[in-house]
Amino acid sequence: TLIKKEANCLDFGQSSLDVLNQMLKSGGITNKLTYRESKLLHLFVTHPNQILERNFILDNVWKDEGILVGRSLDMFVSRLRKMLREDHTIKLTAIHGVGYKLEVS
Repeated sequence: TLIKKEANCLDFGQSSLDVLNQMLKSGGITNKLTYRESKLLHLFVTHPNQILERNFILDNVWKDEGILVGRSLDMFVSRLRKMLREDHTIKLTAIHGVGYKLEVS
């Protein structure tokens, strides 16, 4: 369940995303996110337990660049997974042939 503490801070599972400062707190560790990581995680956090299609994600996170690199998404998801690995209430799952899903228990 998504809980908003402040307008720029989103809690999900046992983690927290500070959108404004691009910071992720998870498992007692704070990570500084890149602009793209923050944008991608924000998209997942605001659509918990929903399957997001690759094209939807690419349109929402990379559309302003004009250039789409096919494997960029997978690389970014992999980096987010590493940062979220200590929070066992969250799972970033690949849905084969479709996209990704942020599972929050």
